[in-house]
Amino acid sequence: MKKFLYILLALVLVVVIGIAALLALVDPNQFKPLIAEQVKKNTGRELVINGDIDWRFFPSIGLTLGETEFRNPDGFAEANLVRFSNADLSVSVMPLLSQQLEIGNVSLNDARVFIQTRKDGVSNLDGIGAQNAAVKDSATQDAAPADAKQTAAQETTAAPASAWTISLAGVELVNASAVIRDDKTGALTDVAQLNFSLTRFAPGEWAQAAFDVQGKNGELNFTAKGDTELMIAPTLDGAELKGLSLIASAADSVNKIESVSLAMDQFRIGDWSALTFSAKGQIPDLAFAAEGKARLKLSKDFNLAQVEGLTLNSDLKGSTLPRPEMKVGLTADASYDVAKGLATLSAFTTQVDEIGLDGKASFQTADIPVIRLDVHSKKIDLDAFLGLDTASKKAANDTAANDQSTEGVASGKQAGSTSTTDKSKEPDLSALKTLDIAGKVAIDNFKAANAKVSDVVTELAVKQGVLNLKRFDAKLYGGSINAKATIDANGKLPTYKVTKHIKGVQVQPLLMDVAEFESLAGTGNIDIKVSGTGLAEARIRQNIAGTVNINFADGAIYGVNVAEMIREARATLKGQKAEYVKEERKTDFSALTSTMTLGKGVLSTSNLHLASPLLRIDGEGQTNLVSESIDFMVMTSVVESSQGQGGKDIDELKDLTVPIDVKGNWTEPKFSLNLKELLKRNNELEKKAEREVERGLKKLLGDKADDDKVKDAANKLLKGLFN
Repeated sequence: MKKFLYILLALVLVVVIGIAALLALVDPNQFKPLIAEQVKKNTGRELVINGDIDWRFFPSIGLTLGETEFRNPDGFAEANLVRFSNADLSVSVMPLLSQQLEIGNVSLNDARVFIQTRKDGVSNLDGIGAQNAAVKDSATQDAAPADAKQTAAQETTAAPASAWTISLAGVELVNASAVIRDDKTGALTDVAQLNFSLTRFAPGEWAQAAFDVQGKNGELNFTAKGDTELMIAPTLDGAELKGLSLIASAADSVNKIESVSLAMDQFRIGDWSALTFSAKGQIPDLAFAAEGKARLKLSKDFNLAQVEGLTLNSDLKGSTLPRPEMKVGLTADASYDVAKGLATLSAFTTQVDEIGLDGKASFQTADIPVIRLDVHSKKIDLDAFLGLDTASKKAANDTAANDQSTEGVASGKQAGSTSTTDKSKEPDLSALKTLDIAGKVAIDNFKAANAKVSDVVTELAVKQGVLNLKRFDAKLYGGSINAKATIDANGKLPTYKVTKHIKGVQVQPLLMDVAEFESLAGTGNIDIKVSGTGLAEARIRQNIAGTVNINFADGAIYGVNVAEMIREARATLKGQKAEYVKEERKTDFSALTSTMTLGKGVLSTSNLHLASPLLRIDGEGQTNLVSESIDFMVMTSVVESSQGQGGKDIDELKDLTVPIDVKGNWTEPKFSLNLKELLKRNNELEKKAEREVERGLKKLLGDKADDDKVKDAANKLLKGLFN
């Protein structure tokens, strides 16, 4: 036992003497110039060690380095690229004998990093290592080539070097800070405080890492805190994480991200990882709270990232939304090909309140992003979703109230000026020049502007500033619609072309739903081919050009009873007062056709034709699309017997042509009998009127009726009536 104590005492004495000799004979501060020289040689920068280099013997042998500065070149806002107050490093001695480098805890205190890019594009990181590279190149050029055989022999006889193993007991970064400044863009990131710790760090072993940071990016203040377990493998693709947890927040004068969290069970290249995430905050006029989960995998070649079972649910509130509060849900499988820059949603479903969508889509990064989609929805009611039903009712009530309480020309002019300003504003179509979109949208039931359609299929493309509606097919009101259209946004004003075919549509319910207009009923076929320049409402009305062909069958025109007007004409010709019968104010027809021409702000027709068993109606005229005024003349003739609308009185006026004026405006059309044209177009009536006048004069004046002056007066009266 005593021998063992003596041996132990001898070892301690040797260690103490060794330490004393090391302290007496080796002053680490004498290496300062050498260290600075080597740093200068390899980086081209100055290293200034202001503090002392001291030995450390507990708990392991190491060194402590005092205040140190790594300088910037002249011309930068701060003198130092890197500065720290002190650093500690220790190394275990005995493992060195077994070619094991066991580094103890590395601690760096009060470190500061300053990175700047000046307005001229020069960075304080430029040129680091250039001198070392130049020296190596020079040495390579000056060295004489070795004899190949000699070199091979040396390599053959040389003993193979044994591999060293390296481990690190831990890394600790305390109270660090950093500034990244770009004077060219004005960007500034200021990390006010950063703390980082890493436990034992050795290949094949798990290490615990943790950090917390706070700083400012521009006007945005941010904080973040996280921890994870990390395994370092000899190659990067063997690295692993587990138990990752991250919490962050950010805020500026208008945005407040209260919390962002991310958690991952594990991560290893080529394996699936389960992650959950959430975010809560507020940006201008929008508050949000979202949470979700997904499975993630990164391929071993780092080229393909896959997401499976993505689920995202969000609650949104704000004045910028179509509704004050909305719920948005999304489920999807996705992938991203790094080499192609291609993101794909192979299958997704999304629910925005009551609107549901499903399908697939892709997005490829490029100077102009490429988007492809194939989307389906069972039902979309835009009026209900956007609150247009409620808004239209409120607007109607407000208008009625204003009409009752507001009188005077001034208020009318004021309202008119506001409307003109709004109608002259062109929509912003600049986005059409920044996208490449092609796809298909199918909707089982769709409602917009109170129009109801079903089985909607749309194919569209957007490229180089042109929107091309290749196909729009739908069923509506007992019929169908097929349309094509293009909008070109490349000119000073956008141009458009529209071709539309409507077949077998019930006109009255359509007009009632869309425009609350019930004056026309029937089964309609409409062919439209129009084009124009400018998409503001005022420019559409002024510049639209083309044709509209209509062909309606088995319908009625409401608001006018032509048979009643014929009775009025008959009574007028007899010098009698018409005896009206209270009948529905409508005129039935079996066919209604017309070709309407659009141009210079006017819609006109010269071949309006209406046929029924009782009547034949032909008309011509025009309506001004800007002022909404109407000026039409309709010629009505009785062509059949009294069986049907009109009774026996109509039978007496068979083949009589009755002209009816349609004037006023779109909202209040006015129908009236054109008496002058009536008499002018019916010669037999004129002769009959002459005979009736002569008979009346005979009864009234007796023999004086044959007087030439009386006849002249009567003739002048009749001519004035017929001309």
